[in-house]
Amino acid sequence: MKLRNFVRISSVTAFALAALIAVTVINTKHMNTYKQQLEVSYRQSLSELNESLDLINTDLTKSLYSNSDAELLKISRDLYAECAAAKNAVSRLPVTQTELSNVYKFLSQASDYAQFIGSKIERGETVSTNEHQTLKVLLKYANQLEKSTSNSVRIVEGGAKITDSDLKLADAKVTPVSNSFSQSVKSFESYPTLLYDGPFSEQVLNKDSALLKSAEEKSKNECRKIAADAIGKSEKRVIFDSESKGRLPAYTFKSGRYTVAVTKRGGYVKSILYSGKITESNISESNASELAKSLLDGLGYKNMEQSYYSVNDNVCTVNFAYKDKDIYYYSDLIKVCVSMENGTVIALDASTYLTNHTKRSAFIAKIKDAAARRKISPYLEIKGVKKCVIPGDDGKETQCFEYTCTSRDTGEDALIYINAKTGKEEDIMLLLYSDNGTLVK
Repeated sequence: MKLRNFVRISSVTAFALAALIAVTVINTKHMNTYKQQLEVSYRQSLSELNESLDLINTDLTKSLYSNSDAELLKISRDLYAECAAAKNAVSRLPVTQTELSNVYKFLSQASDYAQFIGSKIERGETVSTNEHQTLKVLLKYANQLEKSTSNSVRIVEGGAKITDSDLKLADAKVTPVSNSFSQSVKSFESYPTLLYDGPFSEQVLNKDSALLKSAEEKSKNECRKIAADAIGKSEKRVIFDSESKGRLPAYTFKSGRYTVAVTKRGGYVKSILYSGKITESNISESNASELAKSLLDGLGYKNMEQSYYSVNDNVCTVNFAYKDKDIYYYSDLIKVCVSMENGTVIALDASTYLTNHTKRSAFIAKIKDAAARRKISPYLEIKGVKKCVIPGDDGKETQCFEYTCTSRDTGEDALIYINAKTGKEEDIMLLLYSDNGTLVK
């Protein structure tokens, strides 16, 4: 073979090899990119499933506690929608890999049953004892599934990849459960293993503040002094940062790691935020609550009563509601965060209070406590009662009796709100206890 031909063949071979390597690298890169995109999609679907299951769990629990047809109808409709959302999330997961086929089946059955209960109530019929028992069974397996998916989320957050088959759900065996259904609903065959801030904390109504509207306008310097006093700093160390408009116009000031907003009208401390880390816990939750209450008194927020608290990352978050005589107003909430390291207040949010606080009409109950108690589900044991005012979805407030109850089915506690004028069951809140405090949802 001539040298020229040898060189030519060698060159072609080298080029072909280089091209093959390049194509392989590109394909590998594309494959890795696709795998990363698939992993992100799977993780999002798993997260959505977990969130939907939490809502399903909550609504099934509320359905056990409710004794109101209107509330049960609302819960059933919500449950039906949440099951649909959960099934959608399941359909986007690698079903055979994560062994979710039974989960999908359960969600379909729960969805059918929610629709069945809703249809029955719309026809003017009541939920029977057997149907109540079926709801208990649904809740049992919903609890198991929520725990299983929550564990999967933790595994993935710990570094495991769904695309590497590292995700597994609980696979405990479940015995078939026989239930009596209407002819329009399929019978169960088998089941898979399945605050918060405080009551009504997110009800910051979209309205102008009556409190601020009638208050005197403060100058920027007056607000600066209020901000300095709120965080225990000298005025000289507090610097004007910005000015906000909107429903609660305010001046914002900075001092070191602190940011404080003070309303232009009235000079109310709207918010406090500290950006530093809290690394130790040296005081008790009760001490933190007392310090939070003391701060509110000093800022002019009088008659605030602690509702609930939680502790996370060495910070105690205390939720307060306005109380006038013996009436609790859950539209008027303030959240205060206290450092467990040294007892200083590191966050405050009074937006809900500033939006809603106003003079109200007298609390006049048209039904007596004894009559209101008869509206409570017989499956609940009443532990205590308060008078309160709660906000509704339409922005109107409702005078209620708040009953603290314990479920005879689950042993858990809940708050049931009975309209003091009509006797209607207005809302249900689930109480959640942990070593970190008490929350509701």
